[in-house]
Amino acid sequence: MEDIGGCRVVLPTLDEVQAVVARIRNNWPEAAVTDYIAHPKEDGYRGVHVVKRRGGRLVEVQLRTMRQHEWAEAIEVFSPVVGFNLKDGGGPADLREYFKQAAERLANDDRGEDRDPAAEEAFAALREQVMHYFIRNP
Repeated sequence: MEDIGGCRVVLPTLDEVQAVVARIRNNWPEAAVTDYIAHPKEDGYRGVHVVKRRGGRLVEVQLRTMRQHEWAEAIEVFSPVVGFNLKDGGGPADLREYFKQAAERLANDDRGEDRDPAAEEAFAALREQVMHYFIRNP
């Protein structure tokens, strides 16, 4: 982590995220903005990160929709359950693909797009394939 201070803003819609990003850019024109909504990370992560130096220290503001936040929280919660560091790209390919596809489904919902029935069928099959990772044996 390179910043020493920061906050996360979770908003209901993409439009609200973009409106807040626009206000931040207006007030902090020299801030570095990384738009993971327009260009998602390989694992499917979405959000906008703004980094600004204030008083000689780095401050980061993260902005997400509720769905993006729930996905990111799921990665944190399920990492110890499945035994892989999902946040840093760990885990088997099928499990990483499951979370990537889950992120895409949520992004479609954020954009108000209908879900593709074929993609939904493929996602359901993938969910069945990875379910064993979530079940702990005593």
